[in-house]
Amino acid sequence: MNYQEAQELSLKVKWKTTPCPSGEKCWCRIIEPEDLIVDDSGNEIYIAGAGVVPKIYAEHIVNLHNENIKNDKP
Repeated sequence: MNYQEAQELSLKVKWKTTPCPSGEKCWCRIIEPEDLIVDDSGNEIYIAGAGVVPKIYAEHIVNLHNENIKNDKP
């Protein structure tokens, strides 16, 4: 799949938060699809990288997204 298709897929799957390389005590969290999504060029899809979103907001965003896609399914 090309990069645009990979991005579109990422909006339809569950997300998770993971600690950045600094570890659990760091203020930020990475937001990424629960299952790795890679395009044809080898680019991994991330929603928000390290040092971008504070932990509390990242967890809230992920919860909202996951609840939203759950409610969109027939």
